[in-house]
Amino acid sequence: MADRPGGDRALTYDPGRDAAERYPDWVIRHRPLGGIPEVLCRRRKVILIDRAQGWPAKRSALAHALAHLDLGHTGHHALDDLNEHEAELLAARRLIPLDHLVDAVLWAGECWAEVADQLTVDLRLLRHRCDHLHPSERHAIKRHLANHRLGQTA
Repeated sequence: MADRPGGDRALTYDPGRDAAERYPDWVIRHRPLGGIPEVLCRRRKVILIDRAQGWPAKRSALAHALAHLDLGHTGHHALDDLNEHEAELLAARRLIPLDHLVDAVLWAGECWAEVADQLTVDLRLLRHRCDHLHPSERHAIKRHLANHRLGQTA
């Protein structure tokens, strides 16, 4: 978002920094995983991120893995649909604050690939964030878009 006016703010959530600060005994490596975004092994304290992914997908995958750790997902149920949804939603909320989402939509319109690029996340995570907005967040977005169309600032 630094290539446009007012778009020079830093990323608000850095999963790499978060991992280094809160999980310093964990090892994070980029390896070929054959299309699997990330692999987490609690016993060995290792997170593997698929090397073939672009930077936005790597950020999203690491945030997702950290969300599993923070949510306490363990055992053979750790990857069930509910846990996956919870981890994806937490990662999406961390990586895509509402004000950044609004700014990116105002900049890129409904070109969702461009919105994801502006937010430095993958399209999958952006879709999850948008599909699970809280009603108050939906209202705030609609208000910002309406104000923008009227030439006002919120």
